Amino acid sequence: MNLREQEYVLAIANYQTLKGAAEFLNVSPPTLSVFLSTLEHTLGVPLFNRFGKKFEPTEVGETYIRYAREMCFLNRQWEARLYDIKHGERGVLRLGLHPRRTTYLLPAALRELTIRHPSIDVKLYEGSSEELFHLLLDGEVDLIINNRPNPAPVLEFIPFYRDRLVAVLSPLHPLACKAVSISGSSLPWIDLSLFAGEIFILQLPDQSSRMYTDQALDYAGVHPLHHYTVENLESAAQMAAEGLGVAFNFLGYIQHFSYHKAIRYFLTGDPNAFIDYYIVRRKDAYLAPYVADFIEILQEQIAQQSLLILPPDKKQAKP
Repeated sequence: MNLREQEYVLAIANYQTLKGAAEFLNVSPPTLSVFLSTLEHTLGVPLFNRFGKKFEPTEVGETYIRYAREMCFLNRQWEARLYDIKHGERGVLRLGLHPRRTTYLLPAALRELTIRHPSIDVKLYEGSSEELFHLLLDGEVDLIINNRPNPAPVLEFIPFYRDRLVAVLSPLHPLACKAVSISGSSLPWIDLSLFAGEIFILQLPDQSSRMYTDQALDYAGVHPLHHYTVENLESAAQMAAEGLGVAFNFLGYIQHFSYHKAIRYFLTGDPNAFIDYYIVRRKDAYLAPYVADFIEILQEQIAQQSLLILPPDKKQAKP
C-alpha cells in the first residue's frame, strides 16, 4: 500500500516545520511545500496554519492526522504479516520504555531474544509515560512497559510485576530507628508522619515516582513545607545520604543502584499498596511470533529479580 501522502502530512505534523519534515523524508523543503499546497488545493481546505516557519494543524488537519495515523498503523500491520508469510522469521521489534528501566530490563532480555530470533531488529524508544502511550496508540511501537493506567479501550494490559515505594534516609537520621517490621517484607516500614516538619526530596510533578510519593504523603497526612525537586532518583538518594532530607525510590530500582555513601531504605505509605507494572500493547495489532516471545522473555527475566513481586494473576488485566 502506498501511503506517501499520509506519511508526508504526518511528518509535517510531527516536526512542525518543512525543513525538519523534509530532512526526515529525505526530500527538499520546496518539494514538500509544493506537495502540501497541491494537497490543500485538492481538498479545498488548509490542513495547517502557518505561523512563520511553524506549521500547526487546523481543525480539518487534526481530523486528517488522526485517520492518517490509523492508516499508517494498519499498513505496518499488513506489511509485517505479509513479510512473515513470504519470508518467515524476520522483522522489527519496537519497544517503548522509561529510560531508567532500560538498564536492568533490556540487556538480558534482548540477548535471549537474539538467541531465539537472530534476524530480528530492535528499535528502542525512551520517554515519559505520556509520550510512550502516545507512541503506542499511534502505532509507532509494539509494546510499552508502564505503571500508569490509560482508559483507551484498544489497549491490552498484561500483568508484569508489582513494585513498592520506599523512603530513603541517611543511616544517621535520628528517626531511622522508628521503623517497624511488617509481615512478608525484608524491609522495615516507616511512618512518614514522623517527618512532617522535615525537608523532602521530590521528583518532578510529571514523574511516576512523584505521583506515588504524593499518594504516600497524603496517606500519612503530610504536606511538605520545604522540599528539593530533583529528577534523578540516584541524585536524590545521595542527597538523602548527606542528610539533606527524605528521598524516595522504588523497590525494583534499588537493587540495581550503587552509592558511594551509605543509605537505608524503608517501605512507606499504605502498607497494603502496590505499584502495578504492565506490558501494554494494542489489542488490534498483529502479534508477530517474536513479539509474543519477547513478552514471555520479559516475564521470565522479571521473575529472577529477587526483590520484585510477581502479579497474582498473569491473565489480561486493566488498571
